[in-house]
Amino acid sequence: MTQKLKVLNMKNSNADLSGNTRVSSSETPEALQLFKDFVLAVGTILDLRTLASEITLRLPRLLPCDHCLVLGSNKEHTELHFVAIDRPPVEADAWDKLQDFVITTFNAEDDEIVGPWLQGQPVTTKIDDIQHPGIKWLAETLHTTTLKTLPLMFEDNLIGLIILNNPKIEATNKVDVFVQAATMALKNAQTYTETQDQSNASMHELYILRQIDRELNDNIELDYVFTMTLDWALRFTNAHAASLSLYDQEQDDLRLMHQYGHNLISEDLANMRPHRVGISYRVARSGRAEIIPDVSLDKDFVRVTNFTNSQVSLPVMREDRVIAVITVESKKINGFNDSHVEFVEKLAARAGVAIDNARLFNETERERQKLSHILNNTADIVIVNDTKDHIMLMNPSAYQLFNLHPEQNYAGQSFKDVFAKTALIDAFKRAKKSTGSLTEEIVLDNERTFNINLTHQEDIGWIIVMHDITPFKEMDRLKSELIATVSHDLKQPLSVMNGYTELLLLHNKLDEAGVGFVEMVRKSIQNMRQLIDDLLDLAKIESGIRLDLHPTRLTGLIDECIAALQPGISAKELTVTTELPADLPLVNGDSARLQQIFSNLIGNAVKYTPASGHIIVKAEQQDNSVQVDIQDDGLGISPNDQAHIFDRFYRVRRPETDSIEGTGLGLAIVKSLIEAHQGKISLESRLSEGSTFSVTLPALPEKSTEKAS
Repeated sequence: MTQKLKVLNMKNSNADLSGNTRVSSSETPEALQLFKDFVLAVGTILDLRTLASEITLRLPRLLPCDHCLVLGSNKEHTELHFVAIDRPPVEADAWDKLQDFVITTFNAEDDEIVGPWLQGQPVTTKIDDIQHPGIKWLAETLHTTTLKTLPLMFEDNLIGLIILNNPKIEATNKVDVFVQAATMALKNAQTYTETQDQSNASMHELYILRQIDRELNDNIELDYVFTMTLDWALRFTNAHAASLSLYDQEQDDLRLMHQYGHNLISEDLANMRPHRVGISYRVARSGRAEIIPDVSLDKDFVRVTNFTNSQVSLPVMREDRVIAVITVESKKINGFNDSHVEFVEKLAARAGVAIDNARLFNETERERQKLSHILNNTADIVIVNDTKDHIMLMNPSAYQLFNLHPEQNYAGQSFKDVFAKTALIDAFKRAKKSTGSLTEEIVLDNERTFNINLTHQEDIGWIIVMHDITPFKEMDRLKSELIATVSHDLKQPLSVMNGYTELLLLHNKLDEAGVGFVEMVRKSIQNMRQLIDDLLDLAKIESGIRLDLHPTRLTGLIDECIAALQPGISAKELTVTTELPADLPLVNGDSARLQQIFSNLIGNAVKYTPASGHIIVKAEQQDNSVQVDIQDDGLGISPNDQAHIFDRFYRVRRPETDSIEGTGLGLAIVKSLIEAHQGKISLESRLSEGSTFSVTLPALPEKSTEKAS
């Protein structure tokens, strides 16, 4: 880095505006040349130690003395430390101590030697008169009889000190000239050194932060994030201990999660620090960083060791909320400066992102493990394909059902290749041609039946779930066989009973009451036969009825149904109105089953409509379908009954319906038959106002060349 340094002029210095030091015109040419050489030599050196060494080497030739030392001040101007000497002491241990030599100038205005320095006054003293222990040691080490000290002042600050051991010159003017030149050079060197140190510190900090970013990106385990964050905080701040606590804003609770440097395990340390007290808790609530130079003066400080004297606590923020607090502790009073706080703030910002990421990762991992446990222990087959039809996931049940190798990982393989010779492929092809989902039954080669649901999820692919319904299908088959067997066995005695009632009427003359009794028996036999027929129909439908489909015209079919019900219509003096357009589209249906549907619906309208009531049967085309409405002004159906009206064996129980006979299976059969035709049935009804049953069936295209039956 190239630095442009301005030559600094000193307050009360003997220098012109160009920065060149003026000397008395009475000086000899030799003295002027020596001064010029000195200024040129030291004026071009910006490295502090090199400059100090040059001063100590040249100055004894200009100002004769036994030894020449240079001390420099720290940035805060609170102490002077050794920088250079013209010749090191003979004793090795003295040289080691000299390199660590420091004189404190903070609050030393009353000291007999340091005090004058702070005022810019040179001091000359005999060794026997020296009371200052540090300067006394220095004089003895250098075998001094007389010590001359020359303070280097800049803007009322003591920036350095030249020490001449046993000087041989008293020329004040000459000494002042060289002091002024040395002061200017020293200040420029200090400024340059500080700039370089700041630049190096910034580069070092940038390097550290990049390294921290790499380490955080490589690992998102929460414990590692805690450990690494505190490790770097300790390294950069030279603290002796650090801790990280998570803050729950909703519960207002701060819990210690990790610590470094304390001679205690984290659990014991957490027990010694209550959750809702202390400096860290205060920072968590305020969201502002705090530097505590002396913790003994802070009423909220909770001491757990005898070593902590200063502390820094910083909040870790995420989206304007505090999620954690980082605390670093030092054994020194005032052990932290602004640069430490700035670094830990940057570290906290990175830690906030890492902690959030680690939390999300842990939550996701827990959910993944939970899902994995569920999938591994479910009997249903679960397969997930990506958007390119490659397998993403299969649970163990899928491996077992399709005899796949349990040790092989099929993730990434083509779904079509893995399941090429199974019924699953055909179902998958049908699903891809559908609107995004498909539910159907498939039978595998092992004769097991599955209910399969294929659902397309955007950005994921296809989710396939298969449920084994083989036991239910077997139960259904047994139920159907039972119903068929029982129904057959019931029909035979009913036929015998019906035959004997007819013989009874033929061979015996019964009075009016006897005839009534026989008619009641015959009516009960007829109801029983109807129930048996309904049960058989329902069993056939549930076991998968096969329809004889062909183009059918509903107009004539509905007229036939109304004609068959005419005796009941006439008996109740009902008015039946039909609105059946001649150009109504054909439907693809089974004529016998369609006649069963409309006979049942119109028959119900006849049964539940009071005498002299009205029934309207109308049909119309709606887009690609035909809708038939059967409307009556009968008793109506309550909302509670409407919810169950299509359930098996459900009948409306009201006083008005007690005399109306029925099995409770008619509407359940109607609904099943309509759905078998890919149609729908709906109901609108109000009590005492009547009901409207609407049947919607897919219409055949107009260009169909099939003949209507």
